[in-house]
Amino acid sequence: MDSDEELLRFLWRVLAWGSGRKLRLNHKRVQAVADDRSSAMAALRQALKAAREDPAQAYEALRPKDRNAIAYLGPAFSTRVLYFAGCGALDHPCAILDSRVAATLKNTCKWDSLGESEWPTSTCIRYCTLLDRWAHEESRRLGRRIGVDEIERWLFRP
Repeated sequence: MDSDEELLRFLWRVLAWGSGRKLRLNHKRVQAVADDRSSAMAALRQALKAAREDPAQAYEALRPKDRNAIAYLGPAFSTRVLYFAGCGALDHPCAILDSRVAATLKNTCKWDSLGESEWPTSTCIRYCTLLDRWAHEESRRLGRRIGVDEIERWLFRP
C-alpha cells in the first residue's frame, strides 16, 4: 500500500470488520488518525511492512513500549491490523488476539499466562508462536495445511 488513502482504506475496513455492529470507540480512532495523520501513517507503514516477516517488529510499531502508536488502537485492534496485512496467506505469522481468544486459552486450554488485555510484545509473540506450533501439529495430523487463523478462529468460539 503506497498511498495514505490506501492505508486509510485498509485501516477503516479492519476497524469496521473488528467492530461489527457496535463501532465502539471507532470515532475516537478515526479522530486520532486525523489529529496526527503523519505519525499514524508512519506507524501503519512500518507495521504492515514488518507483519509478514517479523511479528514482533510489526506489533511494536503499533504498540511501542506497550503504548498505542495510534490512540484507541490497542492490542486487540493492533493484532487485527497485523493479521489482515497477510491477505489470507497460510504462512502469515500474525494472528488476532483479543479477550475472547485469551479467555478460551485460559478456560479451555489451561494456558493462562496471557492475562486478559494490554499484552506486551513478548506476550503477543508467545501467542503467535503457540498458534504456529499448533497449526503445524494439526497440519501433520490432518494431512493438510492449517493456518494460524484456523486455530485462532477455533479459539474465538462464539
